[in-house]
Amino acid sequence: MEERGPDQDEQLKAEIWKALYDFFLDEHELHLASVAEFGVSAGDLKALMRLAPGRREPMRALADMWRCDASTVTWIVDRLEKQGLVERQAHETDRRVKVVVLSDRGRRLRTQVRNRLYRPPAVLSELSHDDLRTLHRLSGQLRPEAPDAERSNDEPPADPRAL
Repeated sequence: MEERGPDQDEQLKAEIWKALYDFFLDEHELHLASVAEFGVSAGDLKALMRLAPGRREPMRALADMWRCDASTVTWIVDRLEKQGLVERQAHETDRRVKVVVLSDRGRRLRTQVRNRLYRPPAVLSELSHDDLRTLHRLSGQLRPEAPDAERSNDEPPADPRAL
């Protein structure tokens, strides 16, 4: 059995993280380029992807979800609203509170973008089925449970037994 020290584990973790981070950055750049045709900025795209179809989100909740201040949410929602992607509506029980909901156009665009962004990168085709199963198992351990605010209610979680 190979003996290893804490320094070796730290170095290995650092190398793994660098490889994953570089991979995701490269893929992110490719994805941004591939969705540019939809006419939304990277920030608008991020906001659009975090809005769940059918959910009415108060502006304050969006600020918390997007980790920004209320004025930034107003600025982003203004842009999305001008593009016809979201609508501001009055809260059901408190007229002072505005909620944001995806418009029909916003839901369609979000679906198109999701389909493009969630298309697996070509490099995964180079892995064997066993490697893909291992990667699936390990990636699930990296983020076992997504917070409710990030979980989309338009797509059920994948069933790992189906792989």
